[in-house]
Amino acid sequence: MKRAMVRFPALVLAALTLATSACGSDKPSNVATSPTPSATALGADQYVQNASAFVDAANWDAAATVRLELGEMYFKPEVLTFEAGKPYKVEIVNAGKKDHEFVAGDFFRSIATRKAEDTSAEVKVPYFTEVEVLAGKSTELLFVAVMPGTFEMLCEIEGHREEGMEGTITVTGSPPTVPAPVLAGITTGSWVQNGPALVEAANWDAKKTLRIELGEMFFKPKAIALTVGTPYVLQIVNTGKKKHEFVADDFFGSIAFRKAQDLLGEYKGPTLKEVEVFAGKQLDLYVIPTKAGSYLLVCEIEGHREEGMEGTITVSAA
Repeated sequence: MKRAMVRFPALVLAALTLATSACGSDKPSNVATSPTPSATALGADQYVQNASAFVDAANWDAAATVRLELGEMYFKPEVLTFEAGKPYKVEIVNAGKKDHEFVAGDFFRSIATRKAEDTSAEVKVPYFTEVEVLAGKSTELLFVAVMPGTFEMLCEIEGHREEGMEGTITVTGSPPTVPAPVLAGITTGSWVQNGPALVEAANWDAKKTLRIELGEMFFKPKAIALTVGTPYVLQIVNTGKKKHEFVADDFFGSIAFRKAQDLLGEYKGPTLKEVEVFAGKQLDLYVIPTKAGSYLLVCEIEGHREEGMEGTITVSAA
């Protein structure tokens, strides 16, 4: 696979190199799968750690909307251009009759991701590694462009890239200064570092399926029991008339995360930060618990937890 070239002005590269040294160094996958830049202040094992600072500071009402069409076998346009420091909403539309992926690992790690959103749910992760859109469906990716450079995008479904499904993403300008990017090593991330290996080795044919209902104002069951090492599909079903969240920070930090999936697509990243399921919709989480313990589950939408929307996830040793 060819390498994606990322070029920076010498002064920008020098400044960012100093900043980087200061902050430290299925096809189930939790790691970036697109080619590694050959020369960049964003190292092959780094990501924008302080994404939330950019997301919170952005004026999302002023976000530019960009349409990316997927089909047999193309991206349209083949070249995407963004400007560092600006917020964007990319509408990823599969106009084809086959499922297609949007994979741009180096680019995904170089941006401040807000969320991916379709008509069923929102998915928030530290950064995405892959977004797959089913035939005839669409999703949206919201982010702030942070690190300038040129990155590769492709579809990794067997044969699709070979038939021409690849393109380029260019981020122009200079990295923002307020807030300034904090780059951190993937290996310092607060997620299960051997998660991809655990996901790859698991027997997903033997997975257990557990339905978890969200409603006004409850989780059902309120006490969720899981076992270390068992692959699960957690069916998060909103049976209510309002949107609800499924947030379990400590639990998310202890799972091997395969993907989140609904009727429109799949979303992959190193782990989850938050999922929100819209009224009457469902989102499935493919996870493997790795650490025994008791974890708090809440809905963080204003007032929902206060009205009783919290629960417990208990993971027992095998």
